[in-house]
Order: sequence, then C-alpha cells, then structure tokens
Amino acid sequence: MKLFIATIISFVFFVSCGTRDRKQDNSPTSGKADFFFDEGLTLHVENQIYTFKTLYKYADIALHPSTEKKCIEALFNDSGKVIAISRPLTEEELAKFKAKNIYPQTSFVAGDAIAFVVSKEFADSTISLSEITELLKGNDSTLLSGQHIKLVFDNANSGCTRQLKDSLIPNGTFGNNCSSVNNTMELMKAITSNSLAIGVCDFAWLSDKDDNTTKEFLKTIKILAVSKNNNETAYMPDQSNIAIKAYPLCRTICIIRRSAEFSLGKGIETFIAGPTGQLMFLKQGLPPNRQEERLIEVDVTPLK
Repeated sequence: MKLFIATIISFVFFVSCGTRDRKQDNSPTSGKADFFFDEGLTLHVENQIYTFKTLYKYADIALHPSTEKKCIEALFNDSGKVIAISRPLTEEELAKFKAKNIYPQTSFVAGDAIAFVVSKEFADSTISLSEITELLKGNDSTLLSGQHIKLVFDNANSGCTRQLKDSLIPNGTFGNNCSSVNNTMELMKAITSNSLAIGVCDFAWLSDKDDNTTKEFLKTIKILAVSKNNNETAYMPDQSNIAIKAYPLCRTICIIRRSAEFSLGKGIETFIAGPTGQLMFLKQGLPPNRQEERLIEVDVTPLK
C-alpha cells in the first residue's frame, strides 16, 4: 500500500512538473509574449489572439493596445516580441534595428484604410483628398461654405495621424482646427456631439458589421466616401474597394516580430498570416493578404 501511494505521489509530481514546464517554455504554441498593436486594430487583434489562445492553452499572450510610435519603440526596446501596425518599418527604422544586430521579420496580413467619420447630422457624405489637405493645413471653411470644420484624430501618435501628415502635408504642420483625443472610443463621442467635426480613425474599427461595438458606433456616426480629386467618383472604405485600391487612403496591416524562429512570437505571426487568421480577416470585413483558392468543377454534360 505504501509503495502504491508513493507511486501515485511520484506520478502526480512528475505530471505537475511537466505541466509547469510546458507552460513556461517558449515555443510557437506555448510560453509568454507581450503583443503591442496600434489601438485602431483592437477588434481584429483581440479576436485573432482569443482564437489562438483557445487552440493553444499554454500560450500566455498579454495584449497592449498602443500607438504606432510606441509599438515600434516596444519592439526596439524588447518590451514586445511582436507588434501589429498598419505599415512595414521604414528604411531608417530598420537601420536603427540593424545597428543593434536586430533583424525584424514582417508578414503582410490584411488590407486596411483610414476612415473619416462624421455625425449623422453632418451636411455632406463625400470628401476629396484636396479638401482633406486643406483641412489639415487649417483652411477650415473650404469644405462647407461659412462653416468652420474641426478635424479630430484618434491619437496624436496613431498610424492614421502619421500617414495623413506624411502623404498629404509632408513639409507642413497641422492647422489650429486639428486636434486629437486618446483613442477611438473618445473620438466617437467627440464626433457624435459635434456636427461640424470630422473624425479620423482606423477603418478596422468599422469593418465588422456584426460586431457589437461597431454596431453601436454606426448608430450615431456615418462614414464619408473619399475621392482622389473633386468631381471624381468617391469610394467608401469597404472590403472590396480596399482590395482593389480604389479607396484613396489604403494601408496594410503588418505583423512584425524580433523573436526567434522557434518562439511564441513566430507562432502568433504564422497563425495570423495562415489560413485561419486570413479567414478571420475576411469574415470581419477586411481583405486578407492571401485568400485560399477555391477549385470549382463544372459538369457541362447536357441534361437529358
């Protein structure tokens, strides 16, 4: 009897040690990882990681919604092994990493866009790049005659803010009519209460029409269609227009890691870039970077 009890105790100790080791080791499906991502990608990242952790119970992934700037800093400082932002690293940024013998790996996983949102009472439903540029410069009465329009960003250091400045006013500064809040939730509240304000945010917050948060947003705001020039066709930021680049302000979601090939960071990157992750983007209203081929066999035999 004593021998039996000793055997059971030894077995339990062995199993518990094995379980503890499996939880602590770092592999593509287990271990710990800090995942920093641009706050605009919250809905998609949370769903991707929820599914990943459901499949791999030994993966301990801490999510950190942040700004594009802080995501890159976290990757550089090694406080985050993997990040998600809406662009690849620039040559200048890569040079800084390489100077520290760090060689980040990037996977392009989905299409995205900058969205312009207004209250339901806003007088117009379209806007052009030239009109956006004038608003960015501070010419706030050019869009609606006699009306002063405010431009509100989701965050001063978000990818949306950086992209608009770099692409439309690279050598200029934002006008006095431009301001920012801390996140998209605050942005939606600010836009809802001001019929003369245009909000700038990530379309990823608005792509999944079945998501409860998105449904709540769309009850009080509307999305502006954007044209490249005045009097040209304006396009909505939707899945198809982003996929074919008809929408003027598209972007690309990138998963960037600095961790080793056999690591949890690699597992996260592979999952999101793989069939399941790509299908999730498709179902949530963003064009995936890679869509599985569908082979359809057609029987052309005449019916009798």
